[in-house]
Amino acid sequence: MWRELLTEQNIHIVSIGGKTALDTKNKWTLIDSLLAALCKQEGLTPELHREISRELVEREKTMSTGIGEQMAIPHAVVEGTDRFMTQCAVIQEGIEFESIDFAKTFIVVLLVAPKSSLSEHLKVMAEIARIFYQNANRQKVIAAPDASAALAAILAAK
Repeated sequence: MWRELLTEQNIHIVSIGGKTALDTKNKWTLIDSLLAALCKQEGLTPELHREISRELVEREKTMSTGIGEQMAIPHAVVEGTDRFMTQCAVIQEGIEFESIDFAKTFIVVLLVAPKSSLSEHLKVMAEIARIFYQNANRQKVIAAPDASAALAAILAAK
């Protein structure tokens, strides 16, 4: 289900020394940048942007969504949408994300789900984790030179 949402337009490669529209100064600016990209791509209202932002911040303050194995899945479940939406950042030099294993995070998947789909939301998060918990899959995506290659690696992951 998550892979079906992915396109080259919602995968952002942050290469070492490269230019990007994402602010990777810290996890908060990265989350804000991914949310801005999502809202622009999906044509979301300012009200829904604020609702998603509140939910993301509240969840992140409760417990980091840096789940280890070099990945994080900041996520929000909101009333204001009826569909799943995602953005994916691949930060080739990593970012501190307060992960449970204290390691840098290289793959950050922002996920927004409708409140009416809580069980599906958990399945989508499990799908993301299953893909990236496999080191070979993760390393192919981290090494991808562009969004097209990252998308191909994600789609080919078993």
